[in-house]
Amino acid sequence: MRRSATSRWVAAAAVVAAVVVAVAAWRTAATASEPASQPDSGSTAHETRQGPEKVRQYWTPERMREAEGAPMPKRD
Repeated sequence: MRRSATSRWVAAAAVVAAVVVAVAAWRTAATASEPASQPDSGSTAHETRQGPEKVRQYWTPERMREAEGAPMPKRD
């Protein structure tokens, strides 16, 4: 079955449009700047210097039952 001239033009236009969108996306990604820094979230994370075995010895089942959750940051 032969394609009509109109359907060939539509297909060609779709390919050109896809290439234009792809090139625009690539150029935008290539020139994107670093994201702006976010305000301090009040994170409770910290670095530990103890080995895993010492931590397991400290956190006995009784201590785990009595442990309290860390406070979560509040939204403004």
